[in-house]
Amino acid sequence: MLKEILTLIKQVAKTGETDLDISEYGLTKLPDALFELSHLECLAINDNQLTFLPVEIAKLSRLKNLDLSDNQLLTLPAEIAKLSELETLHIENNNLAMLSPSIIKLSKLRNLNVSGNQLIVLPAKISQLTKLKELDLSYNKFIAMPPEIVELSQLRSLDLSNNPLINIVSNIFLMTRLKTLNISNAKLTTLPEEFSQLPKLRELDLSTNFLTMVPAAIFDLHKLRELNINENNIEVLPSKISQLSELEWLDFRDNKLTSLPLTISKLSNLEWLLLENNLLPIPQSILEEADDPEKIINYYIKHYSE
Repeated sequence: MLKEILTLIKQVAKTGETDLDISEYGLTKLPDALFELSHLECLAINDNQLTFLPVEIAKLSRLKNLDLSDNQLLTLPAEIAKLSELETLHIENNNLAMLSPSIIKLSKLRNLNVSGNQLIVLPAKISQLTKLKELDLSYNKFIAMPPEIVELSQLRSLDLSNNPLINIVSNIFLMTRLKTLNISNAKLTTLPEEFSQLPKLRELDLSTNFLTMVPAAIFDLHKLRELNINENNIEVLPSKISQLSELEWLDFRDNKLTSLPLTISKLSNLEWLLLENNLLPIPQSILEEADDPEKIINYYIKHYSE
């Protein structure tokens, strides 16, 4: 196996290729020869058995994309700060209990994925990652939304799902460029009123929480195109749903709805309507036509008016 990797490294050294993929080799240690490839721009070392990243990683200073996912890393060396050209960093599915503060020096970073670790806090100055557009913090141990992330002014996509969250910070409204937000399976019971001040939000996932009503702030998200609020304990879908005029996808499965507001018929852009496993007077055969919302709504209106 090592012989095969060394052959790959020699080939890249000879041809000057800028991409190297040595994933899924069962590596417990990186070969020294790797760090001679100072011209590399993309390096995939995912799906191995690495427990540490050598300080020599600093020699690969031209890296733009680094994939360390699905290893057994316990920490990142401070030397990672030397990867000043890095734009994408994947560290998901490791054993990180904290992120090295030096990560804040990766000033060109646009995409950071640390899903599936043991994180409970983020570096205090993470807001210095001023170009960060995508941040995945899912499947960690956060018990509250890290307050530092609201200062990431360029953030477009944020995933906080599958954390034991108990609250969303009220100044989330500072994240004015946010388009996609996933806070599913996070033990939420409500959202702050300030949540309504996310003018560019397009996709929102609130599924598998403890909501008993649709948070009022949602109805002010007029650019929303996708709303997942399935697997909660919601009994009423308010008539204000019609205010979400750009909605294309509405997933309300596995709640406790007994009726629908007639205003739902005003959602003229709706392409998918998922309502299964509620208490609605609509046959399963009709509900299964989720890609034909008009059929479901017309059936309900007809039934309702009888």
